[in-house]
Amino acid sequence: MKEKQIREPLVSHQNQIRYYLNGTEQNDTIPAGQSTLNYLNKTKHLYGTKCSCNEGDCGACTVVVAYPKEGSIVYEAINSCLYPAAKLHGRHLITVEGLGTPERLHPIQQAMLDFHGTQCGYCTPGFVMSMFALFASVEHPDKETIFQALEGNLCRCTGYQSILEAAHYISGRYTPRDLVPDWCREIEQLLFNFSEPARMILSGGGSNQQVQRYHTPEDTKSLFDLLQHEPDAVLIAGGTDLMVQMNIGRKEFPLLVDISRLNDLQRLYLQKDGLHIGACVSYATLLNSGIVNTDYPTLHKLILQIASQQIRNFGTLGGNIANASPIGDSLPLLMALDATLLLQTRLEIRLLPIREFFLGYRKTALQKGEIIREIVLPPIPEVTYVNTLKSAKRKSVDISSVITAICLEQELGFVKSATLALGGVAPTPVLSEVFSKLMCRKPLDSLNSKAIGKAVAAEFKPISDVRGSAIYRSRLIANHIQIYLNDLQRGE
Repeated sequence: MKEKQIREPLVSHQNQIRYYLNGTEQNDTIPAGQSTLNYLNKTKHLYGTKCSCNEGDCGACTVVVAYPKEGSIVYEAINSCLYPAAKLHGRHLITVEGLGTPERLHPIQQAMLDFHGTQCGYCTPGFVMSMFALFASVEHPDKETIFQALEGNLCRCTGYQSILEAAHYISGRYTPRDLVPDWCREIEQLLFNFSEPARMILSGGGSNQQVQRYHTPEDTKSLFDLLQHEPDAVLIAGGTDLMVQMNIGRKEFPLLVDISRLNDLQRLYLQKDGLHIGACVSYATLLNSGIVNTDYPTLHKLILQIASQQIRNFGTLGGNIANASPIGDSLPLLMALDATLLLQTRLEIRLLPIREFFLGYRKTALQKGEIIREIVLPPIPEVTYVNTLKSAKRKSVDISSVITAICLEQELGFVKSATLALGGVAPTPVLSEVFSKLMCRKPLDSLNSKAIGKAVAAEFKPISDVRGSAIYRSRLIANHIQIYLNDLQRGE
């Protein structure tokens, strides 16, 4: 008679979170790694937040989170499909259900109705929440600011003109004081005083979870203590790529460690050696930085082309680097500017030029137990031309076919140094050796942009995929170079 096998009881890892939902305190236990969208639909039975693409492209799942930042409360639109619900701890989550009722619509909802800004209605809640985040933060935003706030929302019924008319109407007649409900203001003081640490617990009756454990260390010491015992843990900051891997690729992660709230990784400051950017500083923070706008305007310009406002609100520069995609939007510019990475372990910090960081397709020089702490952008010398060009099918919320960046220093009409970095043409972001050789010590007015573009394009053998053929990518390389050099020769 065979012995009966005794199975170990299944356990599931859960995160305990305390937060506020539409003005009401919530205490919930959620599966590790669950998205906010999934949590709202399946646990809270709030279906106004829609699931469509599940990868941050359409904006139908847009919600708003409010939390303290630099002494004030910010209201930010985010893609709930990419936002782990564990991040809600200590924050105020606002969904379309909280803004108004059928009997008394919120002014934004009423404007959408009055200007016929809704047709099938599926995308409407996302548009409403993107507008709410904008109008809660900016008084009388102009046309361009409205475009930026809504570029991450798609309307498949093509009702954009009506939606924009509703937004312009709100912008001209209302202020944040008019549009932020009183119950939101009441929660703000509670957010300032919130101090309870997040917790992870074990519970019986395990389930098939894609993420087995989701840790949120309180400080860097706790982080390195954890990494010492769990060297294979995967770090998550914004999660805008990891969550796509989970949602679309169904990828599993035994352990995710959320570093997004570590103060040491949130610093943004200027020193003699350049601009120091903490690995968890969001794109939105960089975009709103006066230092970036004044001293590194090309970075400011580039960020406006990265993803959408929803993703920029929690996506990070450090995450884009660590992800090591050959078409990472920020990587060619960082390489052209000769950025340096501060890499930290439990015992030491080492400096590594970003040009030496990428070793192969999504393979980096990060060692076990090591994190990116800061990115350092050196000062840009005077008489230096810095620019970046991104070629994609859409102006925003799209992945590049080819993205390039140039840094060229001039002296008395001659090229003193020239660097061209490219993404989308090789397994890693790369520098062009041919470009530097053809450019250095040459008079600017003698440069043949067409010939140089053709020579650099021949240096690489890009692949063909859904974003473009190899021939198309080679042509883009040549076209980018011609644009850069024509700008230079015109003195732009």
